[in-house]
Amino acid sequence: MPGHFVNDIHSCVDESLIGYVRAHSHLELAGRAVIARSQVPSVAIVSGSGSGHEPATVGFVGRGLLSACISGSIFASPPSSDIFRLIIEMKRRGAKQILLVILNYTGDRLNFGLAMERARELSIDIDMLVVADDAAVDNAIGPRGLAGFLLVIKVAGALAEQGKTMSEIVDICQKVRGQLRTIGLSASGIRAPGQQQAFDLPDDEMELGMGIHGECGAQKLKLLPSRQATDLAFGQLFRGTRALDIKRDDTVLLLVNNLGGCSNLEFGIIVKDAIENLEHRALHVKRVICGELMTSLNMKGFSLTVLKLSTDMSTTILNLLEAPTDAFAWPKIISPTQLPTSIQTLSDSLEFNDEFTAQLVINQSDLLFDASIAELINQALQTVVKRLHNEIDKLNRLDAVSGDGDTGTAFGRAADTISDDLSNQKLILDRPASLFRRLGLIAESRMGGTCGASKDTPRSYKTSQTHYDLVCGLFFAAVAKHLSLSIKSGVIIDSLSDAFEAGIQSVESYARVQPGDKSLLDALIPAVDFIKTKRAQQNFTSQDWKELALVGERAANETKTLVAKVGRASYTKAVDTPTVDPGAYAVSIILHAISDVFAKGSSR
Repeated sequence: MPGHFVNDIHSCVDESLIGYVRAHSHLELAGRAVIARSQVPSVAIVSGSGSGHEPATVGFVGRGLLSACISGSIFASPPSSDIFRLIIEMKRRGAKQILLVILNYTGDRLNFGLAMERARELSIDIDMLVVADDAAVDNAIGPRGLAGFLLVIKVAGALAEQGKTMSEIVDICQKVRGQLRTIGLSASGIRAPGQQQAFDLPDDEMELGMGIHGECGAQKLKLLPSRQATDLAFGQLFRGTRALDIKRDDTVLLLVNNLGGCSNLEFGIIVKDAIENLEHRALHVKRVICGELMTSLNMKGFSLTVLKLSTDMSTTILNLLEAPTDAFAWPKIISPTQLPTSIQTLSDSLEFNDEFTAQLVINQSDLLFDASIAELINQALQTVVKRLHNEIDKLNRLDAVSGDGDTGTAFGRAADTISDDLSNQKLILDRPASLFRRLGLIAESRMGGTCGASKDTPRSYKTSQTHYDLVCGLFFAAVAKHLSLSIKSGVIIDSLSDAFEAGIQSVESYARVQPGDKSLLDALIPAVDFIKTKRAQQNFTSQDWKELALVGERAANETKTLVAKVGRASYTKAVDTPTVDPGAYAVSIILHAISDVFAKGSSR
C-alpha cells in the first residue's frame, strides 16, 4: 500500500479540515465542526462521522444541504461533547429545530444519541434519523450506513431550505430511506495514516459488500472484470437478504461512488457498466449521480446505490435532489440519463478512409509501375508479412528491454492488414502514390501506439516505444504526396529517391527525431541514402538489392551502441546489455524481404 502525504498523524484531520475551509468561502471552522456561513434555516440539518471519507461530510455543508457537520478522528465517531457543542451553536444561530442525520454505526449512534439526550434536557427540539442502506451485511445493530446516506441528507437539506418543519422532513426522508439500498465492492484493503493495514486482499481477489471503514463484506471472490463485478453486486442488491423490492419497468436513480482508489478511467467503465446493467434488468434509470463522494481513504473499490422512485414521489424527490446548493462536493448538475442513442459508434480510421475517399476525387499521378514490377511488389509484400510474423516474438523481446514490449505486435497487426488488403485487392500495386498512401493509413490505424489504434488494442491501452504508427504513417504519407506530384515522363528511381527523402524530412520535422537517436530512422536513413546513390543508373541490379539489405542490417546492428533519445526508451535507465533498436530491426527485416524478392526478379 502507498504511503501518505501528511505532516503529523495526530493533527492530520484538523489540517485537512483547515485546507477545505480555506478553499471554500461559504464555510467556517470551529474546532472540528464545519459550519455553513449562510443563514441557518428553521430546521438545521446536522451530520458527521469519522474522517477518512472525504469529501463526506465536509463537502456537503452549504445552503440547501447540511447546515453543519462534525468530524471525528480517522474512522472514529466524533465525541459526544463535540456534537453537543455544535448543537448548541446551531441553536444560538437561530435554528428552531435540529435534525441529526447519521450513518448506522455503533459509535455514531452512541455519541450522537448522547449529545441529543443532553440537548433535550435543555428543551432543544431535536431528532435523529439513522441511515442503514447496506444491502450486504445485517448485524446486531442493523445494516451499515453507506453512500445512500448522501441522498437522504440532500433531500433533508432541500426541504429545510424550503421551510418545511422537522416532522415533514423526517416523514419524506424515511420514505426515501426505505427505498434505498447500497452495495460496496473492493479490490484492496485500507491502511490509514499511522495505522497497520486493516486487512489485505491478494491482487487477484475482491470482496463484495465492504463497509466504508474496511469492515468485512459478504464474501471474497476472484477479481472479475468490471462488467461481471457490477452484475454480481447488483445481484446481491436485488436478490440478497436485504434485497430492494423492485420489479421490471420500475424507475430508479443510480448513485455510483468511488471509494477513493479507482482511477478516473476505471470509474468511467464502472459507471457505464452500472447503467447498462440496470437497463438490461428492464429498469428505467431516471438519473445518475457519480463521483468520489463518500470514500474510504484510498480503497480501490466502488459502491452502487439504487433509489427506487415510486410513482407518487418521483417528481418530488428528483426536484429535491436537483435543488441548488453551494456545498462543494454535491454535483452541480444532475442531468437525465443519456439514452444509448446519444452514443455514436464510429468505424475505425481505415474503414472511415475507405468510405470517405470513395466520395472524393483524389489527384492521381500518372506515374505507374509496369505489370512485372507490380507483381514483384505483390510477392515482396507477401514476404514482408511472413517475415514480420516470424519475428514478432523477437521484436517484442527487444522492445521489452526499455519499452513496453509491443513492437512485434504492432508490426504484426500492420502485416495482417496488408495481407487482407492483398487478398481483397485494396492495394493498387501499379500506382506508387496510391500504394504508399494506403500503407501509411494502415500504419496509422493498425500499429497501435500512443496515437494509433486497432480493434484489438484501444488507443488508451498502448504506448509504443517510438510511436511507430505515427512515424511510419508520416513517412508513407509524405512519400505518397510527393509521388502524387510526379510526372509520367520522370525516371522511377528519381521519383522514389526524392519521395523517400521527403518522407525522412517529414518524420524529422514532426517527430523531432534525428540520426543517432536510436530509432527506426537509424536503419531507414542509410537505406534511403543508398537508393539515392543509384539514381544515375536508373535501375537496381540484383547486386544492388542485396547491398540494400546489408545496408539496413548493418545500420540496425549499429543501433546497439546508441543511447535512446526519443520514445519511451529515452525515459528509462540505460541497460547493461546493448540491444538493437526494435524499430530499426523491423526496418531491416522489411528491407531483406523486399530485396530478396526483387534480387531474384532482377536476375531473370
